[in-house]
Amino acid sequence: MKKDNEIELDVEYDLVFIIDCLPEGEYNDLRISQDLMQYLADNGIQQTTSICRNEKLLIATLQYLVRLAASGIKFCLHIISHGDTNGLYIKSTEQEIPWIKFRNFLKNINNAMGKTLMLNMTSCLGLHGIKIVDKNSIIHPFFGLIGYSDDLEVNRAKEINKLFYQKMVDNKPVNIAVQEIKKELTDDKLYCISAIGYKAIKNTLNKQ
Repeated sequence: MKKDNEIELDVEYDLVFIIDCLPEGEYNDLRISQDLMQYLADNGIQQTTSICRNEKLLIATLQYLVRLAASGIKFCLHIISHGDTNGLYIKSTEQEIPWIKFRNFLKNINNAMGKTLMLNMTSCLGLHGIKIVDKNSIIHPFFGLIGYSDDLEVNRAKEINKLFYQKMVDNKPVNIAVQEIKKELTDDKLYCISAIGYKAIKNTLNKQ
């Protein structure tokens, strides 16, 4: 039997959908989304970004993604934001968005996409996004999640993003790509975990 971090995802995505929740100043100065968009474009990967600087815009974007998935489009969801153990933090409006708020939206998206949704978190403590999973339900909000278990520096975030999608271009399975990145960056704080691995990762989360 394969271990959780060995579970492979066999899917071809149509695009990478980026949700950026950073305030305008950080968006312009840090250029995390812009650099990622440019890299994806340079490598022939279709991409789009939704700027969500308040909760209302974030919810509207998630509602749109439910409709997009239902139309047959498959996408990797990449979220760039401030975050903590409880959820995402929208700095512009000082709004905390608890992980559970994403659950039903992502369940609908994942179901429409044949249970192939990957959630890529570029945020501090993004690994805690696994809490979106309802451990008492057999219906999952995503196939898997890529997230950081600690505070995430901007330069490290950019390194991870570039390496990850470079490996996707090279047709590396998601779990193998993340394991290679961990080794190449000598970084044991980056995780790739499937939704069924909630129990496996829970002990790690509780140590934070």
